[in-house]
Amino acid sequence: MTVKMTLKKTVCAALAAASAFASVTMFSACTTNHPRVEINISFNDVDYTLEYTLYRKLAPSTVQHFLELAENGYYDGLCVHNYVADSRMYTGGYTYDPNRSADGGLVEKNYFETVRDWNLTQTVWEDEEMNTPLYTVYGEFSSNGFEVESGALQQSYGSLTMYYTPKQNTPYVYVQRADGNGYDPKKYEYNSATSLFYISLSSSSSSNSAYCTFGELNEDSVSVLDDLKDAIAAYIEDEYGDEDADFAPEVTVTVDEDDPIESVSSAKEKQTYSVPQEPIVITSVEVVRY
Repeated sequence: MTVKMTLKKTVCAALAAASAFASVTMFSACTTNHPRVEINISFNDVDYTLEYTLYRKLAPSTVQHFLELAENGYYDGLCVHNYVADSRMYTGGYTYDPNRSADGGLVEKNYFETVRDWNLTQTVWEDEEMNTPLYTVYGEFSSNGFEVESGALQQSYGSLTMYYTPKQNTPYVYVQRADGNGYDPKKYEYNSATSLFYISLSSSSSSNSAYCTFGELNEDSVSVLDDLKDAIAAYIEDEYGDEDADFAPEVTVTVDEDDPIESVSSAKEKQTYSVPQEPIVITSVEVVRY
């Protein structure tokens, strides 16, 4: 299997090099309906590998966006910045520095500055003429008017959901229609996701109408996520006497200060996170099948 995947990636790279549209060519010529990724996580000097299947037909823009960020190494070294036991682990936005007293040790990664020179597939634009891309991703969920005939993915145990910070009174932007026939004006709030996502630590019987769930944990990795949860619980008991609040104290930070939409960046909105004092780190996100 490794040989086949290596050959496939080699062919993709050759096609991309031969085209002026490298990223688009690579993904369009060598894609499958169910890409696979591995998310490698480190906690307390132990490594855990979670294997995922992504659903391109259900969330094509979100899957494309996540794969392109992973391929460029965006997530490598980022921490879980908000840990809610038996609920969710949020990541994709911060590194952790225990010597930094400001923001509880969180150091925000500047998404827009990082990706501006990357050849990301664009789906959201500030203007109708499509001269100003926003580098965010089209919100593929029902609150944004996006419907899937077979139904959206449920938030199952370990599933991946693209996340964005709550925003109020945002302007209209222009997003690529799901049918490929032009662009529609939609509220920026629902089309503002950048790199944030969360891993569900429980299951739900319904899909989320305001966020896009785009990947499911492979069956073989369920026990790995169980092991990670057990290790966190054991660490909390050993170090804090079973007090989650001491392990992940609440920290309030200012968000979206670098957002290109002026009304959002100037709002100085606050979010409160439960930040693990023993970092849970995404060491890498590796694409193993496109």
